[in-house]
Amino acid sequence: MQKRSKKKRSLDLAKPVERPRMPLGVLFRAFLLGSVAIVASSYALYRHYFVPRPSMLAPAPPPAPASSEMPVPDLLPLPSD
Repeated sequence: MQKRSKKKRSLDLAKPVERPRMPLGVLFRAFLLGSVAIVASSYALYRHYFVPRPSMLAPAPPPAPASSEMPVPDLLPLPSD
């Protein structure tokens, strides 16, 4: 069994190398998606480090009673005679 020798290609350095063609729509969409991701992550980091969070120690005020609600009667035991 003989090994076949590979033919060596001679590179012509005077001829410019042809670059692969990329559709401009795909390239623009990838650039736009990357830009949106960078802006969103920058905004998230800004909010995380520089915007103060609201205090969770104080309870929220109770809601105002609606006009259709009836007050709950007090359930006190009746005095027995």
